[in-house]
Amino acid sequence: MFQDGYQMTCNVGVGKWNFLQKNPLGYFISSMLAGMFVSFGSFIAFTLGQAANAGGAVAFVKLIQAFAFSSALSLVITAGAELFTGNNFVMAAASMRKMVSWVDTIKLWSICWIGNLLGSVLSVVAFQLTGAPTASDGALADYFIQVSTGKVGYSPVSLVVRAILCNILICLAIWCFVKMKSESGKLIMVFWCILIFMGCGFEHCIANMSIIGVAVFNHGVTLGQYFYNILWATVGNVIGGVVFVALPYYIISKEC
Repeated sequence: MFQDGYQMTCNVGVGKWNFLQKNPLGYFISSMLAGMFVSFGSFIAFTLGQAANAGGAVAFVKLIQAFAFSSALSLVITAGAELFTGNNFVMAAASMRKMVSWVDTIKLWSICWIGNLLGSVLSVVAFQLTGAPTASDGALADYFIQVSTGKVGYSPVSLVVRAILCNILICLAIWCFVKMKSESGKLIMVFWCILIFMGCGFEHCIANMSIIGVAVFNHGVTLGQYFYNILWATVGNVIGGVVFVALPYYIISKEC
């Protein structure tokens, strides 16, 4: 029941490693694109969230933000880009099947993470240059700062657990995308997984690169706080993707 889907996931992992080997510049640019796509999701989610909050629709803020942010993963998957958190699952699956070495998987993760970070930072710079965060007396910048202040205030344990739960959902979205046949079904599952993660306030290291990045550029959060959140969230995201998605389905899909 699960063997074909898991094998397809492993094949995708092998393809990613081959892509990095044959075209390292292309792979890095693809990683930057993923950072940009996730940043787009962050910008629209919190722009709409701030507008809803200011308009008195406080009860619907999380729902609106979750709905809008689902555009990020939808773009990554359908347009094609290299997202670190999704690769935690895909590459770990390939390594568990011994189709890619763990050393190569960690190398790919590292390059992908750096590319996601650079794409996110450049996107934040562009967003700042539009003037949107500082328009209307800086209401949008203040909203990003408010959200980011909460994110950097969590303890390491809280951050790691929130990030584990987040990447379980992100990787389940990837898993469903691989297994399901219809395009509409794939996107519906992306939406549901994002809805849970955003609605519950879980931590996604790549999304936080842009969310907290806006707060840093508007002097609401320090650079040290920025990396405090992102590094602990990265640890949790890796654990979530590897231990709680790749490993269980590796065991489930093994042929007796």
